[in-house]
Amino acid sequence: MRTYRQFLENLEQRKAELASRKQDQMARLKQQNAQSTSDAGERLAAAKEKGAADQEAIDAKKQEDKDKRDAAQAARDEVKAERDRKQAMKDEIRQELNQEREEKRKAQERKRMEKEKNQEKERVED
Repeated sequence: MRTYRQFLENLEQRKAELASRKQDQMARLKQQNAQSTSDAGERLAAAKEKGAADQEAIDAKKQEDKDKRDAAQAARDEVKAERDRKQAMKDEIRQELNQEREEKRKAQERKRMEKEKNQEKERVED
């Protein structure tokens, strides 16, 4: 049978073991917390890096699309300018032709009027 002293010593020993286990457990928890914090920091850094790389890719794609749109707009503007220039040339040629027709018509009208005047004079003289 145990004596009261053995019982107290056993109790003290258990308290010491419990305190030691508690300290060990707290140390492990602190280590796990530190590890999970560093892991989370690494994941966050990796996510930021990936986000930055993705944003760069998106920005590059946007710039490429903008350059394509600008080039297409420049090509459309060039085609429109060429079409306008050709239309201006056609209008100028049309105007020149109309002027020539008008001048020819006026010349014919003058000839006709002169002929009529000459015929009128001849009638009056006869």
